[in-house]
Amino acid sequence: MAKILVVEDSPSMRSLIAMTLSDAGHEVIKAEDGVAAEKTADENDVDMVVTDINMPRMDGITLIATLRK
Repeated sequence: MAKILVVEDSPSMRSLIAMTLSDAGHEVIKAEDGVAAEKTADENDVDMVVTDINMPRMDGITLIATLRK
């Protein structure tokens, strides 16, 4: 299955999303905000990113624009 990066600043939501995707057979990597996600994406070959929009340090829109470059 896919390797998915889950980016969410709420620990409970991050865990819930990760658990749901893991139960579906995907490998999940978690990050707490856009800055951490950018570093994590650089260090790992991820197939997909599931991100929150409103987060501290770097929002989801900026994260996606950065990852697309």
